Amino acid sequence: MFVDAFSCLDYKLAEPPNIHVSSRTDSGVHALCNTAHADLIYGENQEQLDPDAIVHAINRNITQMGRSDIRLMNCRPVPPTFNSRHQALGRTYLYRVVSGCYHSRLPIAEFDRSWGVMERLDIEAMQEAAKHFLGTHDFTTFRNKSPDTWTKDPIKTMKAVEVRRASCFLKEHDPFCRDLEVLELIFKSRSFLYRQVRRMTGLLVAIGRGKLEPKEVCTLLAARKITAFPKNAQVAPAHGLYLCNIEYNEKDLIYD
Repeated sequence: MFVDAFSCLDYKLAEPPNIHVSSRTDSGVHALCNTAHADLIYGENQEQLDPDAIVHAINRNITQMGRSDIRLMNCRPVPPTFNSRHQALGRTYLYRVVSGCYHSRLPIAEFDRSWGVMERLDIEAMQEAAKHFLGTHDFTTFRNKSPDTWTKDPIKTMKAVEVRRASCFLKEHDPFCRDLEVLELIFKSRSFLYRQVRRMTGLLVAIGRGKLEPKEVCTLLAARKITAFPKNAQVAPAHGLYLCNIEYNEKDLIYD
């Protein structure tokens, strides 16, 4: 899709651009902020385009392709050696849970943008459990079951795992949103295993439901087995997850 979006620049380029996205997400996951780098090789005697002109041209092309869910917000020249994936210092994910509401009864503003859980969740227990994830651990228990994803190093350093109260997107205007209890789960690390955040979220929700104790997080981390993931904790659905931010060292972005 991204290569097609850049087709509007073909008249300027000597060859199709190589595009490298910093983070990939499952189908259904939302990306509030993702990054990528594109190698643009201009044709002979072609002037380089201004970054604002590139943004305008690509967004117009995306619209003409019939996509209304993707926008290029900004672009800038970076050094030729820059890599958007490997030079990322941190990635932040957000998961939204609506407590005490069937998913089928979520207001329109929240439907497929959060996970509706029927039970009222114990936020204090979830917060206590979240603390056990902090630091460097082997997250084998929280990796995806598919063997084709097992090549990645399961050792990850969690810089932040938070559970906090929030509100519905249209709380001030939608009367159906005012009495809902919304929780935001924040996860920050340099990198994650495939579906790691969704499995961690599922475990925290199971703890909030009272199906597991907060201290069991330590037991599961120590087990280092995919089969150790408890059967009474489900993998959280994709539609409640958001990629929020990619961090870089500003020095790596400076183009001389």
